[in-house]
Amino acid sequence: MFKYLRNFFLLTLSFIFISTNFALANNEKRLLKSKQVTITGGRVAGSVTNDGVLSFRGIPYAAAPIGKLRWKAPQPPLPWKGVRNADDFGPRPVQESNLLYEFRSKEMNEDCLYLNVWTSAKSNQEKRPVYVFIHGGSFIHGDGSQPAYDGASMAKQGVVYVSINYRLGVFGFMSHPELSKESGYGGSGNYGLLDQVAALAWIKKNISQFGGDPNRVTIGGESVGAQSVSAHMVSPLSRGLFTAAIAESGSLIDVRALVLPLKKSEELGIELTSFAKSSSIEEMRSMPAEKLLKLVEKGNPRRFKPVVDGYFLTETPEKTFISAKQANVPLLIGWNAQEVPAVTLFRLRRINTKNYKAAVERIYKDKAADVLALYPAATNADVNKASSEFMSDRLINYSSWKLAELHAKQKTAPVYRYLFAHPHPGLNQRTIREGNAFQVLIKKLVNRIIAGTSFHASEIEYALGNLDVQDNYDWKPEDYEVSKQMQSYFVNFIKNANPNGPGIDEIRLTNWPKYNEGKQAQFLKIGRNSSAETDATKERYLFFENLEETD
Repeated sequence: MFKYLRNFFLLTLSFIFISTNFALANNEKRLLKSKQVTITGGRVAGSVTNDGVLSFRGIPYAAAPIGKLRWKAPQPPLPWKGVRNADDFGPRPVQESNLLYEFRSKEMNEDCLYLNVWTSAKSNQEKRPVYVFIHGGSFIHGDGSQPAYDGASMAKQGVVYVSINYRLGVFGFMSHPELSKESGYGGSGNYGLLDQVAALAWIKKNISQFGGDPNRVTIGGESVGAQSVSAHMVSPLSRGLFTAAIAESGSLIDVRALVLPLKKSEELGIELTSFAKSSSIEEMRSMPAEKLLKLVEKGNPRRFKPVVDGYFLTETPEKTFISAKQANVPLLIGWNAQEVPAVTLFRLRRINTKNYKAAVERIYKDKAADVLALYPAATNADVNKASSEFMSDRLINYSSWKLAELHAKQKTAPVYRYLFAHPHPGLNQRTIREGNAFQVLIKKLVNRIIAGTSFHASEIEYALGNLDVQDNYDWKPEDYEVSKQMQSYFVNFIKNANPNGPGIDEIRLTNWPKYNEGKQAQFLKIGRNSSAETDATKERYLFFENLEETD
């Protein structure tokens, strides 16, 4: 009798267990209805935007890198009980304030390893392509909450979109002999890049819960976000975590020393420790984040850079690309027509031929004549264009061109190159008038520089379909036309590894040819009337290619 009762009891429990799990599975299948998913660490609840997109903000993908975890590789996130609300952005990384950056995150904290997901999938059984965006900011500014990086518009186009935070500046890139000794691999630094790897691994494991396909992940970024993309293309730790790449305005392959040898990076860490009058790394770990940030700001805040640590980077990215050992993935890459304004060359001096010649001679000395021949300016009227092209090539364009050239040599993975040449409308009057008299003056001066140009980072809102999210600019109907074009190309590439295909709202798209390295290399010039063109600027990039590495 008791035997039958026990069997009946066990059968009942099994039925309840199966029924409960079946109900939970069904709820998770009905993603938009339940607004909840189970991921590494626990269960999270998202919120539906006005556009019917489900967003999950502030999801921890790693443990807080504080205390003893400062300057260590990211660790798995701590689990939580119950349902965690994912309706607000997590804290942004510790950084100096900057008027150029607008955040939707409410606070700044060393506990910053969070990501955000936008999806319009109705079920977690869907396998939608995934796009992971890595923000720019010179490795010292930025976060994934910035309005330009919003994911709702991409989600409406059938993409599961993810933006991420990662450690910045001294917290993300300082090396030190003590840190190298304790790491277990003989190197240190690159913690911000290791954070990105942890985020990609989290996405690989969890993105299917949001209706995403873990085997169709495109990574992308702008400026140092693009530099990060080039780093993941060569890092053994990132292999298999993505299937395509987008690099907007930058790479780590440059004549400037964008990647440091370990010894040099460790020396910078020793200098900071000495300046802080600290006797050990443990003392440095106990220092408040705000104090450490102020110490760093007294020197060059950008001195902590990616490093050949023997772990994330086993050699310089250029060496890996030259030997064709990088990830053989499709690449969409490009830059903007006026990345860097002329004023950056002149140090508040008048923009004229005399000062242009003097500035070039100051930088390149005996090679100045070569530069002036490649970027001629016969009259004062020519100087603005010539100096902007020179500084843009020097600081941004060459590194992007070199990445495209080296990757195209593999032949098996397609490369698509663009030039974004649509003139930006500039700030609207409401934005200019906001603030005190000094702020108004600064904004007027900035607007004089950017309006009518395709400046650094100006393509982001167009590519991600975020003109309406970024409401401080004076958008015109033609801006929305260009945005539909550029977003269509990006969405097609994310979905099919080819930018060609249907246009949003049936907008007509110009055919985008594959890029082949060499003199006949073709690219797409993106504007109101986009066109495929042949590169006529290679001689300029060859000049930089033949220079010795500088700081």
